Amino acid sequence: MLSYSRAIAMIKAYPNPIGAEKLQGEVARLPFLGQKILSMIEEYTQSGKIPEAQTILSSPRFQSLSAFTTVYGIGPHTARKLYALGLRTLEELDRYYEVMPGDAGTETLSHFVSDKHHDEEATTEISIKVGLALRHDFGQLITRGEAEEINRVVMEVLASIQESCKSLIVGGYRRGKPLSNDVDIVITHSDWNSGSEKVKGLSKRLVQALHEQNIVTHVMHLSGFHQHNALRTHHWDSLEKALTVFCLPSGPGGRRIHRRVDLIFAAPEVFWTAVVGWTGSTMFQRDLRLWAKQQKAMKFDSSGISRRRDSKLYFPKSEREVFEMLGLAYVHPSLRNADA
Repeated sequence: MLSYSRAIAMIKAYPNPIGAEKLQGEVARLPFLGQKILSMIEEYTQSGKIPEAQTILSSPRFQSLSAFTTVYGIGPHTARKLYALGLRTLEELDRYYEVMPGDAGTETLSHFVSDKHHDEEATTEISIKVGLALRHDFGQLITRGEAEEINRVVMEVLASIQESCKSLIVGGYRRGKPLSNDVDIVITHSDWNSGSEKVKGLSKRLVQALHEQNIVTHVMHLSGFHQHNALRTHHWDSLEKALTVFCLPSGPGGRRIHRRVDLIFAAPEVFWTAVVGWTGSTMFQRDLRLWAKQQKAMKFDSSGISRRRDSKLYFPKSEREVFEMLGLAYVHPSLRNADA
């Protein structure tokens, strides 16, 4: 998957049309394009299609798995499990999970704010049920104006809980996309010296306040800070975060649309690494991590930059400084749309 994703990103970034005459020249010398990929490009330039891809696209199994993975909470592994159970359509998933489309009345906040250990399987099932019920709303793209209004409402409620916080909308919005699937907001405190203590626990407090105002209707994930660990190998960062279902207060005669909104809290000293990480794209951030490891003997993720040999932490005070610490030229967010 990574090989194809990198190849597609490279093809997207190539600034000129790709014709058969260029395949043995400039295009063949591009990174990440192996012989098999080049042969597929050649097929496409000659006939306008790739037979192998057409065969996969027409496969009933592929169509079912693709439909399943459009639902929030269902990844490739879960999709294959559901297919193995004999399920083939989203309507069959509705019956299997006992979900009524449009009705996501299941209480989720109490599941996360309790001090009990959360059963991962139960948490996944909750997310899938909400994702199934609200798939129509989640399928409607979010304009930049709506993303900005969501951020305004979040920060207005947050100001009543903790003063002097600041935020940036990241994700596709920050990369300049006119429409987004969800809204990601990175939040920190403006005080460099004491801000790290002031943002601790804010995730739960903010979500509860938004829930009381019926702005956050469901919570898919809620976590506190973890100590930065330079040896950690899994992809999830150690920041405090809440992955929520969010409804703006209804306008005159308007129906409230459920949106996926992720709230990420970062201490001031790692705010800019959080911004770079959560701005994405996924492929861009993945390759930043790879560059840091292979070229600089460092570890980079959204929760910080550290030196691998002794776990020394670095605290950039700007986004440009993140790139400087990694020995890279600054890349504007609008040039980071590297995903397939």
